[in-house]
Amino acid sequence: MKFPVLNRSPLFSGLSDAEIDGIIDSVNFRSRSFPAGAVAVIAGEEISSVMIVLSGSVRGEMTDLTGKTIKIEDIYPPQALAAAFIYGREARYPVNVIANTDAELLIIGKSEFLTLMNNDRRLLLNYLTAVCTRALFLSDRLRFLSFRTIREKYAHYISSLPGAISGRVVINRTQQELADYFGVTRPSLARAVSEMESDGLISVDRREVRILDIRRLSTLSET
Repeated sequence: MKFPVLNRSPLFSGLSDAEIDGIIDSVNFRSRSFPAGAVAVIAGEEISSVMIVLSGSVRGEMTDLTGKTIKIEDIYPPQALAAAFIYGREARYPVNVIANTDAELLIIGKSEFLTLMNNDRRLLLNYLTAVCTRALFLSDRLRFLSFRTIREKYAHYISSLPGAISGRVVINRTQQELADYFGVTRPSLARAVSEMESDGLISVDRREVRILDIRRLSTLSET
């Protein structure tokens, strides 16, 4: 298979390896490599292609009015960039895309990908599913960014993790990764978490967090 990772892509779900190879070979495509730290896409740039991460990882980030950089998400193979925006009117990338590591992207012109979807209903349904999923993610992310304090963000974050109802969650990010996700400094995050422990809301043991007062925590996360 030309790009084995594509058999795990939501866009090609339900297609055999041979079918995916046939689809890729039927269009003009190219792959482009980016070294770690390189800018792959600039916010506001016109979207002219469907871009899928083949290897490495990239991140979407934006800068607010104060100049602070906020990471929206990390994007791993075989996810597509800005899937929910590709066919919008005057479609442009909403965020900067930066390579976390050395990364390779598959690039297919969006007019050619549209032809592929017209020719194979499975691709069309896969794309619509991907767009709906992304829309839900972006809606939740916007709600998250609307929280004013680190305590509110942290409360919402741990309340959304598996196990929150039982009172015990495990955070799968380092404290620095979590700080980047929140758009704050690591010391500020550590201080907020320590204050929540002192207030009896939570108890932290490395990456394990026990929720001690679910009612008060829920009040914070619903602010």
